[in-house]
Amino acid sequence: MTADLMLFRRNPWLAGLSPDTMTHLASRAIVRRLAHGELWVSRSELAGGIAVIVAGGLRSTTFTAEGKEYVFSIMKEGDIWGLVSTIDGIHNANDVYAHGETTLVTIDRRTTLAAMEQFPDLGRCLMGILCHRLRMANTVLEDRALKPIEVRLARLLLSLRGSRQEASDSYEVAVTQEMLSKILGCTRPTVNKKLRQLEQEEIVSVSYGFIRIENPARIAVLAGRGDYQYF
Repeated sequence: MTADLMLFRRNPWLAGLSPDTMTHLASRAIVRRLAHGELWVSRSELAGGIAVIVAGGLRSTTFTAEGKEYVFSIMKEGDIWGLVSTIDGIHNANDVYAHGETTLVTIDRRTTLAAMEQFPDLGRCLMGILCHRLRMANTVLEDRALKPIEVRLARLLLSLRGSRQEASDSYEVAVTQEMLSKILGCTRPTVNKKLRQLEQEEIVSVSYGFIRIENPARIAVLAGRGDYQYF
């Protein structure tokens, strides 16, 4: 079994693909490695294909006319980037940078589109991911309009934590307070105040560049719902 094929089989979205589909994709995949903060694709570039994140993450962002950064999402290990632009062929919607030391398994657009025709299970899989993303986008918009900042912060931390099952264990999230404020659309002092409150309740602990979720069960209660994944 090739290394690329093992990476596909470990991916939660792709694990249900047939062996033939996986083998076909793995034989055409290219591994890319990015340093933290390195530009992966700009918003002016046309679609190059999809990327399976096997380590690190990708930060989708844009800047206002005044130069203020607005972060739309941080995609993490297990996520698949580039579906929309790969399917419709239109340039990427945002600038995308590596978030942490990042490893991607990439498949070019021509191969992806041809594989969707040849292997129907791949088309169904990618449509399922797009439906999930649309639901999560609706959740983010609804939360921003209706939910208080402490609830959105809890949901964001759980989203960045990912779908790990160690519900009783602590887990470290590599994210700064500045980045949280950019995603939540609030000021850094507001985020700092809410984190300090959570820290006093021993739900999280805060250090430079990291936030450790000390009690995932309690922060899940604060989040208030099971489908808290934002990205």
